[in-house]
Amino acid sequence: MMKQRVRDERGAVSIVQVVLIAPALLLVLMFIVQYALVAHAQSVAEAAAEEGASVARRAHGNEAGAQAETVRYLNALGPKMLTERSISVSRTQVTATVTVTGNVISLVPGIHPKVRETSSGPVERYVPPVEDGS
Repeated sequence: MMKQRVRDERGAVSIVQVVLIAPALLLVLMFIVQYALVAHAQSVAEAAAEEGASVARRAHGNEAGAQAETVRYLNALGPKMLTERSISVSRTQVTATVTVTGNVISLVPGIHPKVRETSSGPVERYVPPVEDGS
C-alpha cells in the first residue's frame, strides 16, 4: 500500500512542474516569434524605403510619386505588418530621402516595438560632356 501512495505523489509533482514550466516556455516562444516579426518588419520597411527613394532619385522624380510607390510596396510586402505607419519623403536638388516608420504587430503583452528605416541617395541629373580643347 505504501508503494501506491509514493507513485501517486510522483504524478502530482510532475503535474505541478508542467503547470509552472509550460507558461514560461510559451512566453519564451512568443518572444522568439516577436523577434522574428520585428526583423521581418524592418526588412519590409527597408525595402519599401529603398523603392521609394529609387523613384524620388530619378531625374524627373518627385515626392508624391515616391510616397505612392512606398505605400504600394508596403501594401504588397506586408499590408498588416506595420500599424500606424508613416512615410516621410524629402527631395532636394542633390539628395532624395525616404523614411518609413511604424509599429510592429505585437504578440507579447506590454511590448510595442517600433521600426524606422531610412534610405537616401543622390538625385540623378544630366551632366553634359566636357569638350576637350585639344
